[in-house]
Amino acid sequence: MTDNRNRWINLIKRIRQEHGVGIFEAEKLALHEPEWRRWIDRQITVHCRRMALRHIREHGLASLIEQSGDRLSIREGWKKTAITKQLSLSTT
Repeated sequence: MTDNRNRWINLIKRIRQEHGVGIFEAEKLALHEPEWRRWIDRQITVHCRRMALRHIREHGLASLIEQSGDRLSIREGWKKTAITKQLSLSTT
């Protein structure tokens, strides 16, 4: 898990530098990659529930995460407003 967490953090940093966007926008871009989307979905379900709930409180309807009962998942609707530029999301 630590290796993927470090890769995620480095990916977000790289996207921010390359595109001049904030953390929230960089996360939106990164979640276009199915591999990262699945990994984040697992993390919010198993390891990061408190952080995910905080994200929902802070971002409200713009949140990347939604709660349905006890289940947390990545929101589908945000893609409509996300930046759609294709990225190579593999880290080196």
